[in-house]
Amino acid sequence: MAETDALLLTKFNTVNGDRDILSAETPSPLTNSLKNERGKPMAEEHVVYKRRWFILAVFSLLCMLQAATWNTWGPISDTAKGVLDWTDGDIALLANWGPITFVITCFFFSYLLLIKGLRFFVLCSSLIFLLGVAIRCIPVGVENVKWTMNAGHVLIGIASPVMMSAPTELSAVWFPPHQRTTSTAISLTSAFFGMSMSFLVGPLVVTSLPQNASSHAESIDPKEKALYFNEIMKLMYIECGAVAVVVIAALLYFPEKPPTSPSLSATKPRESFKDGALKMIKSTNFWIPAAAYSISSGVYVGWTTQMDTIFKNTLNIGQDTVGWIGFISNIAGMLGGLIVARLVDILGGRMKAVLISLTLAAFVSCVWCVLLSMKYISYSLVSVYIACIFIGLFINASFPIYFEITVEGMYPVSEGNITMVMAFLTNVVSVIFLLLPMIPNLSVIWMNWFLLGSVFVCLPLLMMFKEHYNRLDEDMTEVSREDNK
Repeated sequence: MAETDALLLTKFNTVNGDRDILSAETPSPLTNSLKNERGKPMAEEHVVYKRRWFILAVFSLLCMLQAATWNTWGPISDTAKGVLDWTDGDIALLANWGPITFVITCFFFSYLLLIKGLRFFVLCSSLIFLLGVAIRCIPVGVENVKWTMNAGHVLIGIASPVMMSAPTELSAVWFPPHQRTTSTAISLTSAFFGMSMSFLVGPLVVTSLPQNASSHAESIDPKEKALYFNEIMKLMYIECGAVAVVVIAALLYFPEKPPTSPSLSATKPRESFKDGALKMIKSTNFWIPAAAYSISSGVYVGWTTQMDTIFKNTLNIGQDTVGWIGFISNIAGMLGGLIVARLVDILGGRMKAVLISLTLAAFVSCVWCVLLSMKYISYSLVSVYIACIFIGLFINASFPIYFEITVEGMYPVSEGNITMVMAFLTNVVSVIFLLLPMIPNLSVIWMNWFLLGSVFVCLPLLMMFKEHYNRLDEDMTEVSREDNK
């Protein structure tokens, strides 16, 4: 097996972590070189490659940018409404195209993943994504920009099934058992980082309207209006350029799979699309974690896109401040997700206990946020920051664990199909949540209560769930057989 890049031979070590050993030579069967945590050889050859980190980095950057472009308008909604004469409903619709298009296209993409494979799946969606952000850059003027922005966001939304469902597939194909949850967390939490960057970059590029300025476009000086509009278009160009660079990198190198599988389960065929779907429909191992994940994540993702509107109307917090709250909250969620995922990999399971702990902490944080927004307790900006950061930390950190615990319990159903359906359910919830602000004269305070309720219902679901580790058990079967010889 003559490879140009060095091969990494996996060594499972749950105490000291994984230690990748560089080898410039062609590896012999790993019955001599690949050992389990007891120091004994494994029965079959399984190899991991350094290039897996490049593949993961490219895919994670695509996830990051897809999340950032999807959330372009929430952090700059005050300026957009004033300059473009948009309403809260217009802003909500742009965000809603993501879940709407996902719900329509996800099952087609799920089938496409099984038929065409990961490489075609990712590259096809990447090109659609690039076309979407490019359409937003077309210079059509203030009067017609609503059409190009909506068209662009439709295509950005069509690209989302890959970014939301492929993380577990990529982890299973490229990473060994003791790195799978970490890999899934990296690609998933990169989306949180993208959301964070949208809260930071948007207000930095697009100037906020003065606090005393009218939200009606007619009242803004034409010269100032042109300046604001140019800043909005500049943001579109920046996002388009960043997407183009990453898509080119994916086109240059994104192989279907490694020459040699990283684990036993990676070599085994998955259920067909039909059989896998029937198995999911009938199994509580799927529905309980999928329901808990989709309810909490669907509401939270929708809630974050409306943070500017929520806190402007309830606590009179400005666009820039909300941007920083959103940025720090998503960064906290990203770091929390990585730390928790690595902990789960080291422990080799115990995902249910981790999820219950995270959900309890998220519930307490949501109660705090609701009490602040209703002014039942003394208001301070610091308290709002802390409450929102904790909400983002605990809810976002649970997402990779939900995916992995469901995939483990449903194995050998395809990882990509499982997470696709979970993401579908999430987007159904998001669509419902984001349609409600489009109702005229509807208050926004209900959004905070909705978030609180969505976290609370996860607790009884998780309590009744019985976790299973079918995939991990199979990967360790080789080790047990060899140990018993």
